Amino acid sequence: MKIIKPSVEFFGAVPTEYNAALKFIEMAGRTCYKSEDKITEDSAEGFVKKLIKAGHLAMVEHSNFVVRANNNFTPAYIALMTEQLGKYINVKVWKNYIYVGGSLTAWAQVTMEIRYAAVLMPFVELYGALFDQSMLALQSSWEICPHDEIPKELHRYSAKFICDRGVSHELVRHRPCSFAQESTRYVNYGGKNMEFIEPNGFEAWDWFAQSMFWQLCENAEDTYRQLLEENLKPQQARAVLPNALKTEIVVTADAAEWAHIRKLRTSKSAHPDMQRVMNMMPWEEFL
Repeated sequence: MKIIKPSVEFFGAVPTEYNAALKFIEMAGRTCYKSEDKITEDSAEGFVKKLIKAGHLAMVEHSNFVVRANNNFTPAYIALMTEQLGKYINVKVWKNYIYVGGSLTAWAQVTMEIRYAAVLMPFVELYGALFDQSMLALQSSWEICPHDEIPKELHRYSAKFICDRGVSHELVRHRPCSFAQESTRYVNYGGKNMEFIEPNGFEAWDWFAQSMFWQLCENAEDTYRQLLEENLKPQQARAVLPNALKTEIVVTADAAEWAHIRKLRTSKSAHPDMQRVMNMMPWEEFL
């Protein structure tokens, strides 16, 4: 058993180039199963295809695809296009361009009047039937937006939180985000040194309170292993694990949602453990 401190790894804006995007999706997806050791130089595409075939599109949300065109559209048409694309595809007019962007899952699931098939072709082939075949009509005025020219508002930013289960339960309430979380259903901790998160202010607890916390974690680990020895599955044995159990969760969202999270989760009314991890975020880098 280990007692560890929480941490945050900020990835920045998720990649938009095809191969880099697949590698990022694989990283996020393997967080759920703690199978990062299976990542190889050429494993990403096969892994993502398997996710799509199985219908696990939540993992493919950890992506971003942005196209742009010269802004020759009327305000009325832009308003109609925005309505048709839905709330998970963002539209922004900036300088002489109109930009449209969102996760690959959002692109695959939306029905649209405008056609982006030419620039989406690598992803169309990856997704197969998930893309509406009507998208195969060429709209030559649209082009892939280079990563470094995407407006800040249309980037999707990602971070991995290593925190306790209580904090992760609050994180997943931010529904516009995309999540990939270490699964107590599929990860077997029987042969591992189980990790628990040290509560905020733990060093100020008296000796007796600290001892009680340590004892709880040790008892949970021992009981979990005993249940596995009784031929229970991890998804059954997990019932005895406390909120203090360490979890890893990848969170991806656009700048507007991250700003909303920052406002709520760094306030004095937020849970101290949540404040602690949110204050580790490099907000000045992207907001």
